Amino acid sequence: MKRFYVSGRRVETSSAENRGRYARIRMPKELKDIAFDATMRAAAPHQKFRQRNGNSIIIRDQDIREKTRTGKVSVTCVFVVDVSGSMGAEKRMESAKGAILSLLEDAYRNRDRVSLVAFRGNEAEVILPLCSSVDLAYKQLRNMPTGGKTPLARGLMKGYEVLMNEKKKRKEIISLLILISDGRANIGFGRNIREELLSIAHQIKETGIHTVIIDTESVKRSFIKYQLGYCRDIADTSGGVYYSLSELSAEGVSSVAQHEKDRLISSFIAGVRG
Repeated sequence: MKRFYVSGRRVETSSAENRGRYARIRMPKELKDIAFDATMRAAAPHQKFRQRNGNSIIIRDQDIREKTRTGKVSVTCVFVVDVSGSMGAEKRMESAKGAILSLLEDAYRNRDRVSLVAFRGNEAEVILPLCSSVDLAYKQLRNMPTGGKTPLARGLMKGYEVLMNEKKKRKEIISLLILISDGRANIGFGRNIREELLSIAHQIKETGIHTVIIDTESVKRSFIKYQLGYCRDIADTSGGVYYSLSELSAEGVSSVAQHEKDRLISSFIAGVRG
């Protein structure tokens, strides 16, 4: 298990992967990354009091020191966007583009990476592979067709897979999935769409992916708000944060995304210090 000592976005860690710059030493806790130079220095003053065999140096448990390493904590964010034929598809896409470009402005400095998964018809597609490049995002997001059915389960699963593949390569990342949809799924992998969605949402929760649901379903004003979409159910099952934004804008989505990213990092830091 990693232990982090946080200063801003840079962390010092004693990790199983032994990655990062060797920064300082500490008394050992897991004996996975021994600092041999510091261990020898700690043992040296005691050699005249220890029984030696020839020229060997006697090292005891109290001499052993462990390395701490300096690295960076980064956020990997995947937007999963509904571009199906339901009302507001183009507005959802434009709002997501704006949020992605906004996050990418400081992504290089913090080593954050952003991706976009769009779903429509019968498929979900990775439109923007994980990157930290504003130029690449502009190029990849220039044109995106909308319309067709709403395969929400496929979109959610694709976003989950992108993050899980990245977590296998870079275990130190903080994972964030942002779903933008009205939740009105009308096609799934099988027959029971709701069960599929809740099963995927449960997997997301179990793997520690932080989820933000931006529900764009427009609900008519009445004494009872009757929603047809599954966004609230997905948020509840995934343990995620739910927002209802029937009036979408790039600024609104950017604000939500940045707020949740900052909150996630702050929560991480508080957990480390606690």
